[in-house]
Amino acid sequence: MVKFSLAAALLMLFIATGCFDPEKIIITNGLENKNIEHIYVSRGSEDEWGINSLPEWNPLLPGESHEVTITPDTYDVQVVDEDGNTYTIWDREVREDDLLWEVIPTDVD
Repeated sequence: MVKFSLAAALLMLFIATGCFDPEKIIITNGLENKNIEHIYVSRGSEDEWGINSLPEWNPLLPGESHEVTITPDTYDVQVVDEDGNTYTIWDREVREDDLLWEVIPTDVD
């Protein structure tokens, strides 16, 4: 009975702290006439980018969106267009709401 009570208490703690609520980073290509070839997402505390979340054979066309499921934390997000231009968001906190980013030409680094 004690093990059951402890397990139930831990489950309630995880639910209360949001550990079961993944969030999303949703990126929309607003670059008019350029494809997005790479999307990198990493925690703000990391020194290197994660893997490309887009398959190389499936670029994000203008007007299309791509979702990356994450756990709540602070993130850096970088996209690379077909010409190699980068667009970056640094240290964005994603906690209770999804991060929605329409990448537009003026966002270029």
